[in-house]
Amino acid sequence: MRADLYLSRVRLKSDAPVRALLPLLLGEDNRSRHAGHHLVWSLFAGEGADGARDFLWREMERRGAFLILSERTPVDRCGLFHVDDPKPFAPALAAGDRLCFSLRANPVVRRYHAKRDRSVKHDVVMDALRGRARGARAEHRFEAMQERGVAWLKGQGARAGFSVAAAGVRIDGYRQHRIPRKGTAKDMSFSTLDFDGVLEVRDPAAFLAGMARGFGAAKAYGCGLMLIRRA
Repeated sequence: MRADLYLSRVRLKSDAPVRALLPLLLGEDNRSRHAGHHLVWSLFAGEGADGARDFLWREMERRGAFLILSERTPVDRCGLFHVDDPKPFAPALAAGDRLCFSLRANPVVRRYHAKRDRSVKHDVVMDALRGRARGARAEHRFEAMQERGVAWLKGQGARAGFSVAAAGVRIDGYRQHRIPRKGTAKDMSFSTLDFDGVLEVRDPAAFLAGMARGFGAAKAYGCGLMLIRRA
């Protein structure tokens, strides 16, 4: 049975001590995403935490503001945030409902890697461009975003009880990110795509379970949280 879920909005405080930290915490994109990872995780540390992530998050347009979907309510033990009252997340959905959605995701495909003797994750856009010369990739990137992005989203829907039509989805915001890894010189890298459009609910229980799990990879770094509203 799915655990209770809460949707919360948290914002970094605007008082002087926190403002002084902002340039350090929220600089360029990779630093901001890395900082967001640690800041949001701090809200779920301490009592009741077992080291497993039981939340999804997304940075909002306002710097230092985050939306969080979680099984536990966030607790600001460091005094950095304004935490709005968490709201129970339990939308009443029926098959056939149409919802506007917004999703920032890390869409990946698995390919077998002979040298590693296992499958590895590949960015769906770069996977589509793999056979093209480096100098020709930029002109085909938009087409790859649309085709592979829609195909990936349809695959998510098939497993999570919703459907989308290509004409009803807008895809943009392709970005590549590099996150420093502690104890190694090799950074972690992943990409993001922004999906916006209209979906149709096919199986409400499967859809809500999918929303709780999140969509795609890199969920610890602000990917996978789907935002919905009635169409």
